[in-house]
Amino acid sequence: MAEWSAQQQAPILAIDGLRKAFGALVATDDVTLDIRAGELHALIGPNGAGKSTLITQICGELKPDAGRILFDGRDVTRLRPHLRSRLGLGRTFQITQLCPDFSAIENVLLSIETRGGGSFDMVSNPRGNAGAIASARERLAEVGLGDLAARRAETLAHGQRRQLEIAVALAREPRLLLLDEPMAGLGPEETAAMTRLLDGLKRRYAILLVEHDMAAVFALADRVSVLVYGRLIFTGTVAEVRSDPQVRAAYLGGEPAC
Repeated sequence: MAEWSAQQQAPILAIDGLRKAFGALVATDDVTLDIRAGELHALIGPNGAGKSTLITQICGELKPDAGRILFDGRDVTRLRPHLRSRLGLGRTFQITQLCPDFSAIENVLLSIETRGGGSFDMVSNPRGNAGAIASARERLAEVGLGDLAARRAETLAHGQRRQLEIAVALAREPRLLLLDEPMAGLGPEETAAMTRLLDGLKRRYAILLVEHDMAAVFALADRVSVLVYGRLIFTGTVAEVRSDPQVRAAYLGGEPAC
């Protein structure tokens, strides 16, 4: 893969001094980081580190107690989630959130029809809007589900549902993808397929990847940030993260990661 310098890219997301506490528990403790255009930035840390809390603040589902969130230079700290989505913030979840009775293409069509704030009419829109159908098929093909458009979501394998959720997010034409543990529950072959998919999405989208699968993180990430007990303890390249003694002690184990 050709060398690519994330340092040359302007931040599309900038988080400055973000703090969120639940009583005495500080889940996000003065977090400052940025995601650059075209970068895949991984966020790692042990369970309970505050990763999901940080993601929900970025998406607008949880308001921070202090700090700012800038998206493409615009302060979105108090902006509602659906308005952030319209600006180009796309998300997937730890637990897949699809309409199980809908087919794969209907799930994507639902995302297309609602991305501008409109409603979704299962009777008229999917079968009457050739442009939306073509776009939905493109998104399914993009994630490797082109041949499964008519399959109901509930009948898909777990890895395929993860792929479909990414197609749903892509249908909203995001500029930044927030992927919350897309490898969770996947077997080795499914993990390899998801890694290939995300590698194909790199550079076309800025991506913030929250993930516990370190092999996938090290294969994909341009930069890695490490969150421990709500505090960001390190941000650097894969090589820097692997060799940093503080990161090894807090998350990777005492020996340098291979």
